[in-house]
Amino acid sequence: MKKLIVFSALLVAVVAAVGIPLVTWWSSVGNPVDYFGGYMPPGQQAYILSKLAGLLAISLFWLQCLFALGKRFSGAAFAQFCGHRSHVALGSLTLIMVLLHVSLFFAAVSIRTGSPAWGLLVPKFSHGYYNQQVTLGLIAFLLLCVGAFAGWKTAIGSEKWRIGHYLWLLVLPLAFIHALSIGTESRLPIMFYFLLVMPIILFFIGFFRVGNHFLRRSYVSTR
Repeated sequence: MKKLIVFSALLVAVVAAVGIPLVTWWSSVGNPVDYFGGYMPPGQQAYILSKLAGLLAISLFWLQCLFALGKRFSGAAFAQFCGHRSHVALGSLTLIMVLLHVSLFFAAVSIRTGSPAWGLLVPKFSHGYYNQQVTLGLIAFLLLCVGAFAGWKTAIGSEKWRIGHYLWLLVLPLAFIHALSIGTESRLPIMFYFLLVMPIILFFIGFFRVGNHFLRRSYVSTR
């Protein structure tokens, strides 16, 4: 029974993490085929694809965090569906979506301005609200790359890198702020409320995981 409940919860999470970004993106841009069949502003095709990659990236990252926390909280029933291979596969897919989001946005701005947009890769905290939020996204991207590298090093046996993998705790709030602040699609109701629910779910799972940990320690110490 517990396995069925866990599997159902995972299925709902996966469908939401993939389906909601796709529905939101389609509602925002319309039929994507139209962007490749007629005249569009320079770089528009890369821009709309960057949006899709960004929406999927934040949802898949949330799913990755959810699985990582849930596996340790729910024990064997959760681990059966979300083992190490699933963690690596989902993490790799998330990183690919982030790389696509960044590279496509860079390409879109470069095509539109007629020159490489190297300025996007330079942190700017005093050049207006939009540039500040782009900088938050850049910092989240760099931290994610370091965290992913640390996870790979840990997986091949270098335990000293393990703490670096916990950079996701910093990436998560930066990514959410970035998405909510300047993402056009994040203002659409379905995606907006999904983005609000994401950290709440993670918070409660993390809270119960910590509480469960201390209860077990208390039980062991009183035996």
